[in-house]
Amino acid sequence: MRSPVLLFVALSLSLVACSSTDPIDSGSGGSGGTDGSGGAGPETGGTQGDTGGRSTGGSSAGGSATDGGAENLFVSVLGKSQAQVDVKVQTAVDRFFGVGTGEPNQPTVNSGYRCYYELPSDSSMAFIWAADSNDIRSEGQSYGMMMAVQMDMQAEFDKLWKFAKTYSQYSATSPITSWRHYFRWQNSEGSDPGNFNIQWGEDGPAPDGDEYFAAALYLADRRWGSSGDFDYKAEADAISSAMLHNPAGADGRFPLIHQSQNMVVFYPHGGSNEHTDPSYHLPAFYELFAEDGPGQDAARWTSIAEKSRSFLVKSAHDSTGLHPDYANFDGSPNSGGSDHQDFRYDAWRVVMNMAIDYVWYSKSNAMKEQVEKYHAFFADKITNDNVTNSLFAISGTGASGGGSTALVATLAAGALASGAANRAEFVNALWNVQQQSGQYRYYQESIYLLGLLATAGKFRLEF
Repeated sequence: MRSPVLLFVALSLSLVACSSTDPIDSGSGGSGGTDGSGGAGPETGGTQGDTGGRSTGGSSAGGSATDGGAENLFVSVLGKSQAQVDVKVQTAVDRFFGVGTGEPNQPTVNSGYRCYYELPSDSSMAFIWAADSNDIRSEGQSYGMMMAVQMDMQAEFDKLWKFAKTYSQYSATSPITSWRHYFRWQNSEGSDPGNFNIQWGEDGPAPDGDEYFAAALYLADRRWGSSGDFDYKAEADAISSAMLHNPAGADGRFPLIHQSQNMVVFYPHGGSNEHTDPSYHLPAFYELFAEDGPGQDAARWTSIAEKSRSFLVKSAHDSTGLHPDYANFDGSPNSGGSDHQDFRYDAWRVVMNMAIDYVWYSKSNAMKEQVEKYHAFFADKITNDNVTNSLFAISGTGASGGGSTALVATLAAGALASGAANRAEFVNALWNVQQQSGQYRYYQESIYLLGLLATAGKFRLEF
């Protein structure tokens, strides 16, 4: 086992374990999600009390049933007004970012919606905090950046990016050449909750985080240009190029895209390099990388996108359409040492990923048919405001897990691609489900917000 080199970032604040009573009215009915934090990782200037503000380059409101090329399903399917949709989305985003909610810039475990916090020692940086595990993850940072670029929140975007670049990204000159420009997936489990000291070791990347970082940066370049404080395009180019061209090391480390399989890996180290995670397959992002990234990589990214679409069919159960958390490159389920051969927390994201690819680029009948299988399977499991169960064997047996705010959102986003007669039921459930708060808010709320943006026509490729 290698000896980690730890970087200590002293945030000089203490965690507050408040009561579980939510101080903020949720504003909508329905029940929240399960207590699962989801998002499995690889296995191997505000002051306290500052409610924050928004400094943006424009308004995210406006639009109609189509907004920036994406359909607003709340308008077109449910008949909601654009004003109603804008209020709902803005309220949800403000809760996550702590804008105008009265929630302090001090991480609170058991109550509230806020996941975005500025670094007390340097308010030019910010992080997304997972309350249930007391850590910061590349997944969360990159999700926060994607939300920020979609909602035109450039100040928040830049703070999240500066934190990630400063503290979790492997440098261009790192001696770990296989992981240059990648991001450590999680701060060390050795964090001290009393002082909220964050210890960064030599953990490797969770590939979905790196994919989201690159995509968010390319979209930032499209939205704001790259002549400001950060050259978004150059940063994105460095990441996307490294995914393809970093060398394999003699120490068992590898690049994020498998050199012979041409697919994203689960974790680029040791045996974990030899299988994948269906929810990491993001063909829409690969097409974006082909369009906006280095020209010499375009053909390969297009090929990877097509390979991923085929894989998303191959790795799905024939009848239910459900995907496992982890899968081998031939599409067969992989247990990952526990229960990851089943439809679990990671796999919740797949239906949304397929729908976004359908809307942005592919118009693929295969993606449409796979989404419709999800809607058929969940037809008797969707309620007015949630799902009855969220965890299954991919055959559809062994239902467990209770409701999930996150899964409701991804199923609703699936309606962007689905022609199923019941698509409105999933959109309706998302409108009614309660936004997650409290200890388990991080993963449920993050995926909820991505799905909400997509369903509202605000997860855009063009601005």
